[in-house]
Amino acid sequence: MGEGEGAQWRAAGLFLALVFYGLLSAPAPAEVRPAEAMIGALLVLGIGLWRPLSVATGQTLLEGDSPPWETPAVLALAVLLWCPLMRGVWLDWALGDMVRDVVPLLYLFLPVLLVPLLRAAPDWAVGLLAGGLAVAGVGFALRWWKQVDWGFGAVGVRAMADGGVYLLNAPSVLFAAIALPAFGVGMLRRGGWLRRVAGVAAVLSGLLCLVALAGAVHRMALGLAATAFAALALWWLRRAPLAVLGAAGTALLIVTLFPEALLGALGQVAEKTRLAGANARWEEAEAALGQALSSPAAFLFGQGWGALLVNPAVGGWRVSYTHTLVTYALAKTGVVGLCALIVYLGALAPRVLALLRSDPALGWAVSAPLVMALGVHTSFKYLDTGLLLTLAALAVERGKRLPTR
Repeated sequence: MGEGEGAQWRAAGLFLALVFYGLLSAPAPAEVRPAEAMIGALLVLGIGLWRPLSVATGQTLLEGDSPPWETPAVLALAVLLWCPLMRGVWLDWALGDMVRDVVPLLYLFLPVLLVPLLRAAPDWAVGLLAGGLAVAGVGFALRWWKQVDWGFGAVGVRAMADGGVYLLNAPSVLFAAIALPAFGVGMLRRGGWLRRVAGVAAVLSGLLCLVALAGAVHRMALGLAATAFAALALWWLRRAPLAVLGAAGTALLIVTLFPEALLGALGQVAEKTRLAGANARWEEAEAALGQALSSPAAFLFGQGWGALLVNPAVGGWRVSYTHTLVTYALAKTGVVGLCALIVYLGALAPRVLALLRSDPALGWAVSAPLVMALGVHTSFKYLDTGLLLTLAALAVERGKRLPTR
């Protein structure tokens, strides 16, 4: 099997893993059930054993043909894996708590593991990754709607519950809410009855995700979606004015048909902001900083993977997470780990910006959920965040020819 065919099979396995993820699993599953085992097996089959071993031992640094972002990313992973892990072992944290930190770290660094393996077929891999993330997002949204008994009439009237497994917290839901309407409009514009049917289905599926976020009053996600659509409208205005007019007409029709729901949703956002504010993020940051300042070793290297934090954002319970990546990294990995994380994300940032320039629709669909996950949300620990980063890193390589066998 040639490199191109191998990359295609790996991408197909990732697509299938995302389908299982959205339809059967949860963004942060409490235990490993058959669905999670299947997802894990597909990830292992897609990545293999050699690439993780090569990265973990530094062997990949000897390869001279890697793009500029990969070397700092590999070094950052080494720092963030081994230093907090040894610190956690030294402080005798529970093995289960350490695993719950290390697995999300590997998710976050999936671009380091996956992009070199998918590079031989970037077009195919990007299409399957984007499609898989969209399917996962729609799957989570449908399961949430079923959970609230398909209560479409409650949107804008009351804030509906997230539920025990927080299905709408998955970044893939926001990805689908932006990507599907954006690409659906493109399919409607380019004609052909089959393409137009697919375009209508895509737009409706994206709206299903967007209305779900409004029903549960996910303020950050709704704000980022509005920003993305505004930016895309300005971009389309120059390139395809008729498409903008069509989308504007559709939006006006929705406003005309459902004015109470839209105004009510805005009111719910304002009311939640008044009642919840920043959801105790500042108090949580103060607690994380206090833990980091408890000793010079904790300041430099954190309390290690597996450490628990008395978190004011969850009523003072001792938990293994915080709600923002910065405070999480500071508490667990210290200043050294936080700097490594900044180096990693800084190395990937030019690729995200390049994607926004070359393909604004996909760029905004990827960057909006990444801003949420890496900025103000626990979803930095989720599988789809790592795959969104992988998609961003790989998408700028589209157009390359498959290598000959």
